[in-house]
Amino acid sequence: MIPSPSAPLWIAVPTFRRPERLRYLLERVGEVVRRDDVALLVAENDAKGQEGAAVARAMAAEGYPLPLHVTVVEEPGLCAVRNAIAAAAMGDPAMRMLAMIDDDEWPQPGWLDALVACQEETGAEAVGGPVDPHFVETPLRWVSETLVFRAEERAGGVTDMLWASNNLLVTRGALERVGRPWFDSRFNRSGGEDLDFLMRLRAAGGTFGWAPGARVSEWVPPERVRLSWVLRRMERIGCTETLARRKQRPGFGGGLALFGRSVALLGLRTAGLAGMLLPGAKRVDIAGQWVKCWGRLHAFTGGSQTLYGSD
Repeated sequence: MIPSPSAPLWIAVPTFRRPERLRYLLERVGEVVRRDDVALLVAENDAKGQEGAAVARAMAAEGYPLPLHVTVVEEPGLCAVRNAIAAAAMGDPAMRMLAMIDDDEWPQPGWLDALVACQEETGAEAVGGPVDPHFVETPLRWVSETLVFRAEERAGGVTDMLWASNNLLVTRGALERVGRPWFDSRFNRSGGEDLDFLMRLRAAGGTFGWAPGARVSEWVPPERVRLSWVLRRMERIGCTETLARRKQRPGFGGGLALFGRSVALLGLRTAGLAGMLLPGAKRVDIAGQWVKCWGRLHAFTGGSQTLYGSD
């Protein structure tokens, strides 16, 4: 199923049990996206409850300013819903670019135009932009300064690599280059499926761009503003990153080299723990990088099986 009418530019939102966050996102998209070449797809991944689908359908019935389509993805999981989005987009012959944003985010003014402008200027097959944290409650100083919650900043234009799909535009050519399944089901419940997709795109010759003006904001609820959550997140990043890298280095030799690198990094980060004693040290980041190394080693025992939607 595809939106009607079809469009050269798609915005896709995977959603799972965040109806109020989704409503806020759709309201903001309707305010800041003023184009006549756009269709919006909401991909509901809670086939039983369908709270997000109900929100989107109600907003469409109320006269939403953009063509709005809802599809329900029966199979749960990150890869299942992202693959459903990619398949729907590729099923529209008019589709040329697909912009993805998560249901706990919302776009800032100029977001979509900045992504498209960067793609047109650079010819990149995938374009990313910064994600700014928005804390539901005023955080302690260490929270706002730690790496997990800092928006990535880099020069605009051509860039070497992108790391996530929560603020990402891909071209039809990128999806054709990677091919089905775009998102590997091995990452369905652990996360890292977007990094794996981008690594495969790069390996296949795909190019990347960065649009500093294509900013989105992300809700940070109180349950994430805890040291335990930050460290678990760093461990999962290390694990899923290594699982994705392992696919790029197949065979015994490739695995051994990656394992050796992971052990060496753990040694360096262990030595670096002494830096936590220095005045002004970013102790959470230092500890997080050390925990991330253990996550890399965890990948060699099978990796994380953190359930999608659990946090």
